[in-house]
Amino acid sequence: MRLELVQHLPEVSGLALALGDFPERERWLDGGPHRHALDPLDWPAMAQWGQRHWPLTDMPKSFFGDAPGVLPGEDWRRDEGLALDLAPPEWALLQLGLRHGVTLATAESCTAGSVAARVAALPGSSAVLRAGLVTYANAAKESLLGVAATTLARHGAVSEAVVLEMLAGALEHGDMALAISGIAGPGGAVPGKPVGTVCIAWGRRGGPGRAAVHHFSGDRWAVQYAAGSVALGRLIAMLME
Repeated sequence: MRLELVQHLPEVSGLALALGDFPERERWLDGGPHRHALDPLDWPAMAQWGQRHWPLTDMPKSFFGDAPGVLPGEDWRRDEGLALDLAPPEWALLQLGLRHGVTLATAESCTAGSVAARVAALPGSSAVLRAGLVTYANAAKESLLGVAATTLARHGAVSEAVVLEMLAGALEHGDMALAISGIAGPGGAVPGKPVGTVCIAWGRRGGPGRAAVHHFSGDRWAVQYAAGSVALGRLIAMLME
């Protein structure tokens, strides 16, 4: 995300905050001690500023969960010196990927490449992100990721068995990978798999792949975004182990 001010900021008497670069930034900052300008990608600085001015101690701090009103994966705990309270999971994963020297590949169905796009939007992502495979159709899962037709026929595309095979294909392109397949809605539900059902797999090359089934609420975008956040969170937790 980049915010750019195209008009002069008005004169203010109280606390004022601006994000990004804008015309006459330094002159505006010199206008008073209570003015602050932050880089929208400097998440630790934003977290520190926010903690000084808003109470964040009561915010949920977990990687996963289906608490009402809380988007899974969006409120992050602080660990290994990373200030994650206000940081999105893609930023946290990028920092850990850089620290550990590992590369990432994604295999996405219902999220259609949006998880890889979230990582690629950050500066420095080219050092970690290696491939983002969008395998929306079953035929693409078979030809691009090596998913077996028998697995798709037996379990269906939205299943732990299929995302684990998608994961194996993605791990040919990165040291760590995630795979996502689900029903984002509003249609597509089948018996036993309502709208919002998403299967996620994650793992590292040479290690065991892990998978889980999640049930997200909300519209199509909300399901896709929540699925991506939780998938990224799974990789973060894996790297922190």
